[in-house]
Amino acid sequence: MNTKAVSNYQQLSGAAFGQAVVIGSGIAGLTIARVLADHFAQVTIIERDRLPESPQFRRGVPQAHHAHSLPVRGQALLEQQFPGLTADLVAQGAVSINGGSEIAFFVAGEWHQVQHHPDIVSITCSRPLLEGAIYRRLVAHPRVHFLQEHSVIGLSVDQKGRRVTGVRLRRRSSLSSSEINLAAQLVVDASGRDSLAPQWLAGLGYSPPQETTVNAFAGYASRLYRRPPEGDKSWKTLYVRPTPAHSTRSGVIIPIEGNRWHVTLIGMAGDYPPLSEAGFLAFARSLPTTQFYEAISEAEPLSNLCGYRRTENRVRHYERLPRYLEGFLVGGDAAYTLNPVHAQGMTAAVIGSLALDESVKAQRGQHRPGDLTGLAAAFPKQLSRAMADLWEMVIRQDRRWSRVEVIDEVHLARRQRRQLVAKIEQSLPERRERTASSTGLTPAYPL
Repeated sequence: MNTKAVSNYQQLSGAAFGQAVVIGSGIAGLTIARVLADHFAQVTIIERDRLPESPQFRRGVPQAHHAHSLPVRGQALLEQQFPGLTADLVAQGAVSINGGSEIAFFVAGEWHQVQHHPDIVSITCSRPLLEGAIYRRLVAHPRVHFLQEHSVIGLSVDQKGRRVTGVRLRRRSSLSSSEINLAAQLVVDASGRDSLAPQWLAGLGYSPPQETTVNAFAGYASRLYRRPPEGDKSWKTLYVRPTPAHSTRSGVIIPIEGNRWHVTLIGMAGDYPPLSEAGFLAFARSLPTTQFYEAISEAEPLSNLCGYRRTENRVRHYERLPRYLEGFLVGGDAAYTLNPVHAQGMTAAVIGSLALDESVKAQRGQHRPGDLTGLAAAFPKQLSRAMADLWEMVIRQDRRWSRVEVIDEVHLARRQRRQLVAKIEQSLPERRERTASSTGLTPAYPL
């Protein structure tokens, strides 16, 4: 729709706002789009890749090659946003698992039995299957539109540079293609950890966010296996958990659709699992229990080995910006990135979308219809509150490792300010003395 058509549809549909743009179609982008569809006449999701018709790993989501677990809380939140999603996934081959009786859990040198709750069942599947099921629901939504194979190269703003008016695009299939301007009342960057939002803000004269990073130097190596029919029937999922500060090696076997296992080996504190065949098996054999190696040694590999080492926790503190570009928000991994070892990334994405929903509802209740003024400042603060417990839980664990790097630009800036104030205070008596000796007068105020 063009701008006029969106405005007309907004009036007919009763939507509070006009056009919204979401950058990125990962879990964060998809759930954000679902939330915005309740408030905007049209939501356009911009995706760099061509989204596959059937579940496939794609270039723009490298972390999808590694085992994913959706905790019960995250599954319940997704079900609220997309009713019937769980049943749909199970129908496509996702595996139902009871955490108390069907997970073999090894931690701190011994097997642990998780308390059995027969009514609490989670599902496991590949990330492409999950994203595909959500994608199909949004494709069918009358207010949601996908614009694929386009890259966002910047933001469009009004003449005063105070408010977003849209995004600047370029079609990826042609390097020589001309720039396209897509008008929008709201732009949400959910493009992931490689988000260019800080650079876009800086280019428009706004301060980029400070960052806090906690890096425990986790690394993955993963592959798919065919599930052996004669394997151990006492568990569906096998998880050997790393234990700070010195038991750095771990692994997980998760059943997924197609009668397959998604197997991921994990190394903490820089003890990365190799990507060679022999090295991968040797790493599995070195885990503190033999059961893991014995399981995969009997299984047939179905894929090449894939590695991943960009696992640091990072928060970009958009809630602390001194000035906000109206109509521009940042969510998902572009704002909060969690170490995937803790299996909270997808849950965090959904929590972020719910924080956005709360912020937009509050906006509608406190401002005149169609007015988004102040949302750019309100949402980051709401997101920070929503993510606080999850962030603290994850970094508390990762700080326990023998090798960890912490970069806290907020703390550093505070320390620099304190040092500057101390330096000024120390200089005041000397400056007063110099003034008195040169003029014969005593200053009545601090210099």
